[in-house]
Amino acid sequence: METTLNQVSPVEYELTVRATADDLSDQLNDALRKQRKQMDLPGFRQGKVPMQIVKKKYGESIGFEVAQRFVSQTFASTMEEEHEDIEPLGRPEIMSLDYDFEGDLEATVRFGVEPDIELADLSQVTIPMLDHTVSDADVQDEIDQILRDQADLVPAEDAEIGPEDYVDVDLQRVDPSTNTPIIGEKEEGLTFFLDDDWLMDALRDELLGHQAGDTVRVELPSDEGEQHVYDVTINDVKRRELPPFDEAVVREVTDGDLEDPEELREEIHDRLQNAYTQRSRELVEQEIVEQMLDRHQVPVPNSLIESVLDSFVDQVRQQNDGDLPDDFDETHFRQQNRSDAEQQGRWMLLRNHVIATSDLEVTDDDIDAFLIEQAGGDASSVEQMRRVYSQMPRMMERVQSQVMSRKVYDHLLEQMDVDEMDLEAFQEAMEDRHAHHDHAGHDHDHDHAHDAAPTNAPNIVQASS
Repeated sequence: METTLNQVSPVEYELTVRATADDLSDQLNDALRKQRKQMDLPGFRQGKVPMQIVKKKYGESIGFEVAQRFVSQTFASTMEEEHEDIEPLGRPEIMSLDYDFEGDLEATVRFGVEPDIELADLSQVTIPMLDHTVSDADVQDEIDQILRDQADLVPAEDAEIGPEDYVDVDLQRVDPSTNTPIIGEKEEGLTFFLDDDWLMDALRDELLGHQAGDTVRVELPSDEGEQHVYDVTINDVKRRELPPFDEAVVREVTDGDLEDPEELREEIHDRLQNAYTQRSRELVEQEIVEQMLDRHQVPVPNSLIESVLDSFVDQVRQQNDGDLPDDFDETHFRQQNRSDAEQQGRWMLLRNHVIATSDLEVTDDDIDAFLIEQAGGDASSVEQMRRVYSQMPRMMERVQSQVMSRKVYDHLLEQMDVDEMDLEAFQEAMEDRHAHHDHAGHDHDHDHAHDAAPTNAPNIVQASS
């Protein structure tokens, strides 16, 4: 047997394996004998079928399996014993396998390696950071929403529709050229609040100021983008009757955990502040990744891309009780997600390089701090959480990976210029960035669906921006 290693790109190698029939004979004969013991053919005692029958019936398939296993074992041992300075990355792939049963073998295994990476100067990179302090007005907005959710709906008889009212309408599509209804194009009993964000402005504007019993005409876009004309008949109008923000409401919305309105107000403040802090961190980390990817166009070996795609497929499998959906087209899925897998692979390479060159490590204190954070600041539960995680090694590995990722982000952020912005300035900066990306030709997918929108209803959903 002989092997030859060739570098085919800055991040890929190929190992060629050549073996004679004698090299494979021991493994092949063992596999044939194992198959023979399992065979039960009429006229022969079990395990006593002539070997030539075994070879004729199963030789080709068994030989191919043996050849594949031989190549994989040879690859592993050759890299470990002869090329220990080269670390394979991702999933090695057998590119070719030339083998005839009981004959010689020649195969090629391609695998990736980490690229040479030189980190760019990050001192001129500016990272926008949301720095929002929750105000009394923010808290009151949340309380107002709680009261709206707890409100009773009462008839708004003989009253004009207001911007927060609840309506029941029928939508009948009409042919504007003949001013006649189109048969089969009617939706009855559609209900919604006029202050729902997903509602089309055109429909909202036409309904405002009318009363139950009125019919208004409006143009609405179809799913294909065409404008359709509808007669909208207002069946019923209701209005929210808000309850007072008192102990009864507090008990209701907290399932009895709280009673004092001021306690709930403080809890809402803390929850909002934590949410803004967490969201700020998430956005900063996203921006760091984008900046690093923009400045480091390092090549990604195909083996790593395929490994990332494998993880994507595994996620689909986990989301479907361990099985891929019957109509799942894996080939199309992998092609569709290949660009994202390459970007994720590139970030993995950059992250690993930062860890290696910056001597970052995760300590027990780091783990404890993370667990305290996950426990909502309760330090007394850390030991219990550690015991639970110790029984689930993969969970602890995930915790260590999360903590290390945070260290990587912090290390990179220290090298960048941070521009802290209030909520209004941050939103404007994000809008400008999105506009720039759109102008540059980047696509942005928008989710126009909403649970309250009937599946066969005309398009009354407001496009997101």
